Amino acid sequence: MVTDKCKENPDGFADRVNRFAAKAAEAARGWYDSEGEWIADSLPADTRERFWLAELLYAAGESSWADAIVLRGEVPEYGEVPFGIFETNLATSLLVGHRDKMSAEVRQKLERLVREGFSFKPGNRQPDYQFHGYNDNMPAKATMGLILGGELLGCQEAVEYGLWNLRQFKASLVRNGINSEFNSPTYAGLTIRALSEIAEHAHDEEARSLALGIEQRLWLDLAARFHPEMGVLAGPYSRAYTVDCVAHASGVSSLLWFCLGERVHPSPMALFDLPQDLVLHHMGDVPFNAAQFSWFAGGRYHIPDEAYAMFTSKSYPFKAVATCELGASADTDFLARSGRIETVLFPDFALGTSSTPFGSIAQNQSYFVTYKRREHVQSFRDIGTVFTKLVLNGEVPGTTAHAMDGDRVYPNAGEVDNLASYANTFTMQSESTAMVLTHPVLDGEAAMKPLTDVSELIILSTHGGDVEELIVGGVPRKEWSGTVEQGQWIACRSGRMLAAFRPMAYTRLPDPVKISLESNGKYKYIRIQLYNGEPRCFSRDEMRLLSSGFVAEHAGISDYSSLTAFAEELGAARFTDYYWTTRRARYRRPAGRTRPALELETSWSPGGLSPRYATINGRRVEHPIVEIDGLNTAELPLLKEPFTPIPPFFPWKDFSVMWGYVPYAIGDREEGKEKAYDE
Repeated sequence: MVTDKCKENPDGFADRVNRFAAKAAEAARGWYDSEGEWIADSLPADTRERFWLAELLYAAGESSWADAIVLRGEVPEYGEVPFGIFETNLATSLLVGHRDKMSAEVRQKLERLVREGFSFKPGNRQPDYQFHGYNDNMPAKATMGLILGGELLGCQEAVEYGLWNLRQFKASLVRNGINSEFNSPTYAGLTIRALSEIAEHAHDEEARSLALGIEQRLWLDLAARFHPEMGVLAGPYSRAYTVDCVAHASGVSSLLWFCLGERVHPSPMALFDLPQDLVLHHMGDVPFNAAQFSWFAGGRYHIPDEAYAMFTSKSYPFKAVATCELGASADTDFLARSGRIETVLFPDFALGTSSTPFGSIAQNQSYFVTYKRREHVQSFRDIGTVFTKLVLNGEVPGTTAHAMDGDRVYPNAGEVDNLASYANTFTMQSESTAMVLTHPVLDGEAAMKPLTDVSELIILSTHGGDVEELIVGGVPRKEWSGTVEQGQWIACRSGRMLAAFRPMAYTRLPDPVKISLESNGKYKYIRIQLYNGEPRCFSRDEMRLLSSGFVAEHAGISDYSSLTAFAEELGAARFTDYYWTTRRARYRRPAGRTRPALELETSWSPGGLSPRYATINGRRVEHPIVEIDGLNTAELPLLKEPFTPIPPFFPWKDFSVMWGYVPYAIGDREEGKEKAYDE
């Protein structure tokens, strides 16, 4: 059953939106004058930010000011065609929700943008805005613009194209448990917002039904991976920026706060009384975040009752598994494949893994831990995270920078938005245990630059509290520093979580792998250094022999009498790990005081998309479509419907786009009544 609780407001959705709107409008007086000109000394807002904020200002009765802000927003032009995947489709949203509040000049500007979005090059009908295993938020926005914009301006061709998109999205969620851009703290909310708009406003019955079913599925997956006591979305993440990696003010946290209230951390209201230790996307850019959160505030969401129940409480351990399918950008070797997404939530922590990395891997979080620093979480400071990155040439977390536009430096500053990772990653998970195998991958520009350092970092965020106990190789250490001998466990206590990491790394290079404990800014990390030396380029054969990864064990503080007891139990574990045609790794943990014996084993090629085999206690790891504790899979939206084939539709003469070369070739076409659109 679905209820529009956000829309009907029994749980305070409208009250929270109004509180946020009042503060955002007040703050915006310091960013824009009455004519819509930017007057702040921080990085000027781009056009999508103006449109995001206008959503809230129109709703708050500030129509003339919203008009002025919208009018001064410039949209990229390709020849004589103005088009931007954000601006064009935000224009659709603004017209659908607030057309009667706008001046004629603003309506004409936005209608032109919407109409240009119906075109092929550039426009919403380009092949890169399909659901093809990559960034789903952009195809979702394009689909919204085609269906709602087509209905608004009387273009049935655009509506039909949008329906084709939705049919493809539905098909992917019949054969998979979740979408390709799964569980992203930055992007999942954008996809939901676009689909909810179609479900709420479309006149076409099929469009409403499809969008509603897809939206429900996405809500159910988010709810399954949400930790009610911590108030955060647990991993793994397809794409995560710095703000997401430390569980601070993300797009999803703001969306969930509007829908669920104070159980979510942090509240977007923190933007207006900004804590110095709150990490924000775009390097401390409050106007950007306030604008994006304004668009989430303007939505009308359709959250299933079953999702509300999971958002509210869970019985632990709680497990959610889903398959997804992944494509990639043009400059990576990691092409079409499927993956297994697993999250297991415990009272004091959550462990999430994905068996293969998302897309172009830079923002991937295939291994992610979220944990409590204190028993009762009251703030974002009471939450810690653990994640991993494979970095090049000395890059580390905790680097701060000022916002820039060309050569101009602006006052707003913060942690850089993303520490890029360069690893193909394969993970296996059994309850609170993860085996993470990584291999350096250099594609595109990275393959051309000389390297002085190749290191995997296991990173613990310390924004809200430090590592409180540390044992290395069975010996306590007072400081997080120094070297670690290969083969030693690194066990630590931080807040209410016990964690232990055993690096699995080796190389055929002359110098052996070095392991050390290091710090920078508000991070502690284990550095597994595969290469450090004179600048050099690596051949593919040399890179093949750089192997990294680790086993990670996790427990709550109530599971063991002490960190010492936890570390001693792991000392009995045994490893086999070697490379000869494939990498073969096995981890054996004998039965302990609270946990049964465990064996994880895999045979995996360093550049592979999937393993030759992966077993837990001798049994192959299964890849179910979706399994969520307490839910009947057969009754999930879309899965319970009979098969309906997608009608023939192939609208492209070619696959070229305006902003880059993507290799393509076309063989057969399934011809229907539709023909390829003209440019």
